[in-house]
Amino acid sequence: MATAYSDVVSDSRPPYMSSYAVEDSWGQQVTTPHHKTSSISRKKEYSLLTKCVAEFLGDLTFVYVGTMQAHLFPFADGILHAAFAHGLTIFILVTAFGHISGGHFNPAVSWAIAGAGKMPIWHLPFYVASQLFGGFCGAMLTASILTQTQLSDCSAGATLVSPGTQWWQGLIAETVVTFFLVHTILISAADTDTVTLAPLAIGLTLSIDILSTGSITGASMNPARSLGPSIVGTIFATQQTSYYWTYHYIYWAGPLLGSTIALCVYKLFESREERIVP
Repeated sequence: MATAYSDVVSDSRPPYMSSYAVEDSWGQQVTTPHHKTSSISRKKEYSLLTKCVAEFLGDLTFVYVGTMQAHLFPFADGILHAAFAHGLTIFILVTAFGHISGGHFNPAVSWAIAGAGKMPIWHLPFYVASQLFGGFCGAMLTASILTQTQLSDCSAGATLVSPGTQWWQGLIAETVVTFFLVHTILISAADTDTVTLAPLAIGLTLSIDILSTGSITGASMNPARSLGPSIVGTIFATQQTSYYWTYHYIYWAGPLLGSTIALCVYKLFESREERIVP
């Protein structure tokens, strides 16, 4: 999903007709016209540290917005409010940080991008650690603003299985919506010549996933969105520990399963260069 631009070297073709190949923020090679010049221009690659900082800041922002907006959840428009807040935030974050880290902000997304060969596999643990820590810090920022009563009233903004929902229902729900999200990312961003509309497509997919499934599991699709608020709720809110952790595994198993299914579909039928089925 995220990779650096390659060096740009001029050639001897006429002005406006020459071109150079670069890799965009999602790992795709594109050809861009440029003026003939006698110099060599270089775009410096972002280091892994810089990419991890981008992922940390992105998840800090995403989880902060997601947990703060949950303070309004008891109102009638709670699901609509959550869908709009999360979708708009991810649209902005992918647009802002996509050229640096790829704008994953989700371990399930990073898993799929690495599996698709768009990111070195050894980057994966560093991305995931940055995302999880960013999510925790975002939840801590919310806890520093809300009172204990306010934090408890909104369950620290944690994603929780709704009352009456069985574990298998929650697992299927998280798997399905994560499949939709990751499949959209792989098709619109990781394997195309242009990523102009990718942030919008990703943000809208996140929003409709929340609108459809938010009342079942909160539609996390993201372990980094779920882990930090659960830790913060356990420490600072008044609910019992089991309130946050009884079904927490769903928010890891579901997204990783949905992401893996999306990756398999992509590798089988949709990858432009390496698909198994012609």
